[in-house]
Amino acid sequence: MYYRNAQAAVVVYDVTKSTSLEKAKSWVKELQRQANPNIVIALAGNKVDLVQPSASSSGSPSSPDSEDEADDATATPGENPSSPGEPESLRQVPREEAQAYAQEAGLLFFETSAKTGEGIVEIFTEIGE
Repeated sequence: MYYRNAQAAVVVYDVTKSTSLEKAKSWVKELQRQANPNIVIALAGNKVDLVQPSASSSGSPSSPDSEDEADDATATPGENPSSPGEPESLRQVPREEAQAYAQEAGLLFFETSAKTGEGIVEIFTEIGE
C-alpha cells in the first residue's frame, strides 16, 4: 500500500466476505500508525448490489427496517435469517458491525457498489469536505 503524503484514503472491504473486513482493519491500523496524522480515512463496504433487495421492494435498500434488524440480531451464528435465494443471504458483514467499527476508529463509513456506482460519489464528496 502506498500512502506517502496522502491526505485521504479509502479502505474497501467486501460485504460478502467477513475476512475482508478483518484485512481492512489491519490496513486502517497501518494508515493510522504510519500515514499523515491528519489523513481522512473512509471505510467502504463494497458489493452492496449483491445483498440488496430488488428495486421493486419498497423502502430504502441500504436501510433495513427495525423489525428485520431485530431478526438479524437474534439469529444464531451460522443461521441465515433471510430466506434461501434472497440477496441479503450473501451478506457476511452486517452494516451495523462495520459502522460501529468505523465510528470507534474515527473513520467515515459508506456502503457502495462499484458495479452500479451507488455510494461512490458520496465517498469523495464527504472526503472533500
